[in-house]
Amino acid sequence: MACVEALDDRPPVSPLQPVSEEEAVQIIADPALPPDSYTLRDYVDHSETLQKLVLLGVDLSKIEKHPDAANLLLRLDFEKDIKQILMFLKDLGIEDNQLGTYLTKNYAIFSEDLENLKTRVAYLQSKNFSKAHIAQMVRNAPFLLSFSVERLDNRLGFFQKELELSVKKTRDLVVRLPRLLTGSLEPVKENMKVYRLELGFKRNEIQHMITKVPKMLTANKRKLTETFDYVHNVMSIPHHLIVRFPQVFNTRLFKVKERHLFLTYLGRAQYDPVKPNYISLDKLVSVPDEIFCEEIAKASVQDFEKFLKTL
Repeated sequence: MACVEALDDRPPVSPLQPVSEEEAVQIIADPALPPDSYTLRDYVDHSETLQKLVLLGVDLSKIEKHPDAANLLLRLDFEKDIKQILMFLKDLGIEDNQLGTYLTKNYAIFSEDLENLKTRVAYLQSKNFSKAHIAQMVRNAPFLLSFSVERLDNRLGFFQKELELSVKKTRDLVVRLPRLLTGSLEPVKENMKVYRLELGFKRNEIQHMITKVPKMLTANKRKLTETFDYVHNVMSIPHHLIVRFPQVFNTRLFKVKERHLFLTYLGRAQYDPVKPNYISLDKLVSVPDEIFCEEIAKASVQDFEKFLKTL
């Protein structure tokens, strides 16, 4: 014990006191916190918060592209600011292996008030969205909970009124494509005009198509019109048959063209349901090449590949 007391009683070494060369080489200084850096990796060794976020699977290389991100994350205390948000997300249904991807996209959720987040979830529950659906929506639209209850309410009202959908169909629509609640409405309004005025679909036909393929509301206008022009004007498929299989708008046009041209070459391009050997849009574009060739074209995959080289 005397030895320990003697050590404790030693006066602190003065910072100005000379140090021998042997002592100097044993001194390991902590690396200085970089005063300015273009990468968050330079701060990981100094920040418990960043270290734990990396362990969760957060990709700092993507976050650091946003100038406000470093300032936000370096100010936060893991126990005080982050842990409660993580627990909230896990309670919501975000799995451990999904947290990294989610937080990489929406790191700004750490600046949100927890009570506001809970209020937004409670609002969705009041609109009869199930817990599983809310979790699915938050995963697929990471910024969903960053929007106010007023914004969410206005968006749901817009789609129900504009598309003349029932409450249930409106709910089903945004569950399948929750980005409708977070993205711009301009593409949606523009596409609605395109379907009605340029492509000539009736309102009830539009309703049917978008409830089957919600992405049609936000799809690229040029892609929509080019696909319709080819299917309707080149393949001579009328509106009511396109309505039965709107997934054609979700298919790459070159695939539709290749298969149609091959069937035309074989004399099998027959899309009229009242005539023999009818081929539906569904079968034309949804099956893999092997089935398309064997069951529809009645040819081999090699024949199809050889034909494609002539295009």
